[in-house]
Amino acid sequence: MKRLIAVLIALLISGTVGASEPRLGLLRLADDPRFDDEFAYARIALRPHGDVRTAVQLGISDMQMLANARGLTPVLTEASVDQEGLIDAAQQMVADGVTHLIVDLPAAHVDTLANALSDTQATILNTTAPDDWLRRKCHANLLHTAASDRMIADALIQHAVSHKWDSVLVLRGKTERDGIRADAFLQAAARFRIRIVADREFDLSTNPSMREQNNIALITGGRRDYDAVFIADEIGEFSRYVPYQTALPRPIIGATGLVALEWHWAFERYGAPQVNSRFETLANDGRRMGWQDWSAWIASRAVVTAFAKTRSDELEDVNAFLRSHKLRLDGSKGAQMSFRPWNGQLRMPILMSTHNAILSVAPLEGFLHQTNTLDALGFDESEFSCD
Repeated sequence: MKRLIAVLIALLISGTVGASEPRLGLLRLADDPRFDDEFAYARIALRPHGDVRTAVQLGISDMQMLANARGLTPVLTEASVDQEGLIDAAQQMVADGVTHLIVDLPAAHVDTLANALSDTQATILNTTAPDDWLRRKCHANLLHTAASDRMIADALIQHAVSHKWDSVLVLRGKTERDGIRADAFLQAAARFRIRIVADREFDLSTNPSMREQNNIALITGGRRDYDAVFIADEIGEFSRYVPYQTALPRPIIGATGLVALEWHWAFERYGAPQVNSRFETLANDGRRMGWQDWSAWIASRAVVTAFAKTRSDELEDVNAFLRSHKLRLDGSKGAQMSFRPWNGQLRMPILMSTHNAILSVAPLEGFLHQTNTLDALGFDESEFSCD
């Protein structure tokens, strides 16, 4: 009851936003299973991830000049909690006046959080969950700055089409995320009539009885030719051995080889080197800016931009601007970005990268859209429906 009263009081207070003090929150799991630092082999970090707090702070800092011009002093509140304390932490942040909650959470937790805060005026920004099913939930209080699985798959398919790779062998792992990634790729391939010669599941074990699933030469072999191999491998343990060991000498895309990402430290255009440099200077762990960091960085920039550009102190007006076509976000990727009204997804270019170079930026030349070229990536409004 006390918590409910606190939330109601916060709603009354935040009905009119204090223009001088936008309140942002950052919420993540203390032990996120997606980014286990100890999940490594031979000291190779297979799922590297750092604290996105640095990126959020950088985003606020980058917007300081615009904020100062409007007399704004953004305030960041943060919490790193276990799964059991997630909802309580979020509700407490809202009760304390946070109006925009940037979250670094798995999709199921984001969904739960969006439901729990549906009766508040808080907006949640999902920075690291790519699942399309979460977009189809159509939570009114949820926006997505992480690219969706389908956006990533469409970028890879555009590259395949542009290089006349007409047939692809699909390899997928046994995790749920591997299945989701592979299914998204199949959907994207069907749109452009890319032929899937086979869809095979690999196994990480060394069990001799499963040689057709754990032997790279066997799983990539067969009588049917293909132009490329797509791998869905969220962990990365299997995929790192596949290049140069396939039965046919073919390019590898997806989990290794050519990878589609929101961001990469090797990007050298549109002010990206300066963004990477500022991030590395600010980061305490000396790491380079990754895709998760970019998603958190652009989320904080989006919120501060909405407060600064809205000529109103009303929270409803700020949120309306944040979701409108008037929003123009510069993510140092050469395009002005905004959120899609039908699913809350941030429109964005996708970088096509190797481990140390950017080969191209999707949408690629020739892949157009009737209203916004960036909508050539991901589910378009005409093919999207809420669950």
